[in-house]
Amino acid sequence: MRYRRLDLNLLVALDALLSECSVSRAAERLCLGQSATSSALGRLREHFNDPLLVQIGRRLEPTALGLELLPKVREALALTREIVDAPVNFEPASCNRHFTLVASDYVAGVLLPAVSLQLARIAPGVRLSLRDMPVPRDGDVVSEALDYRRSDCVIVPQRRLNPAYPYIPLMNDQLCCIVCAGQRQFSEGLSLADYCGAEHVVREFADGRNLAMDAAHLQELGIERRVAVALESFVLMPEFIVGTARIATVFRRQAQRFAQHHSLRIHPAPLAFPDAVQVLQWHPYQDHDPAMLWFRGLLSEQAALLDQCAT
Repeated sequence: MRYRRLDLNLLVALDALLSECSVSRAAERLCLGQSATSSALGRLREHFNDPLLVQIGRRLEPTALGLELLPKVREALALTREIVDAPVNFEPASCNRHFTLVASDYVAGVLLPAVSLQLARIAPGVRLSLRDMPVPRDGDVVSEALDYRRSDCVIVPQRRLNPAYPYIPLMNDQLCCIVCAGQRQFSEGLSLADYCGAEHVVREFADGRNLAMDAAHLQELGIERRVAVALESFVLMPEFIVGTARIATVFRRQAQRFAQHHSLRIHPAPLAFPDAVQVLQWHPYQDHDPAMLWFRGLLSEQAALLDQCAT
């Protein structure tokens, strides 16, 4: 979550850094690597336009602004914990709820395994059902999922957001391209001419509509791809790329997972796609449900860990 362009997760890092006056000790306290913690310090310095910690002799010391910020940050984090812990009557360990979540197979693949693992560890009685994105009868995926399908939550691209329902930004990603690693003509990268001239593998709904972010952006730019294969699932895309000169435009986290199991090469897209922001939405009547508050918090925590790993 961001406020005035600052990732609020960085406040936890700021507290640790100013308290420990050491990147390595702060990293241990945050359960992060030193490089990720150094990166967090760099982003904080850029945001506040202040070094925050300076080298004096063999140790780091807070700047005047750092000393001023530390008690305020601690107070803000304490208030946050108080808010988060407000539903004290909810105990995950004794919860036996059934949560139904609608998401694309991209989100299901990159985020939900970690969520499921956490459920098994701290809420073993919880049952989780994952449903693919429905074909909307009126063009609105969110209302289709929450009202017609009676799902608890839905994760959708930001451009599919329905402002009639509560929401929070959940995770960011970027679009890139995957090609067969054996195709020499793509060994050095992809030009726009390569992209427009090649055959493509794309994702479509069962009714033939392509609501994917890349398709919408290309349509806005007036670029038409040569579609060789249209699939209902992202997961099957590598099977139709390997051994061919086809291209698929997918999310980077997804591409990295594909490349672990298939002979693929990942290239930056040869044109600028918008950042791929996924948002979490739910029905207003569940705003104050303690179990749903906890579950949405778990989704946010695991998504934040993904973003930390990407930095």
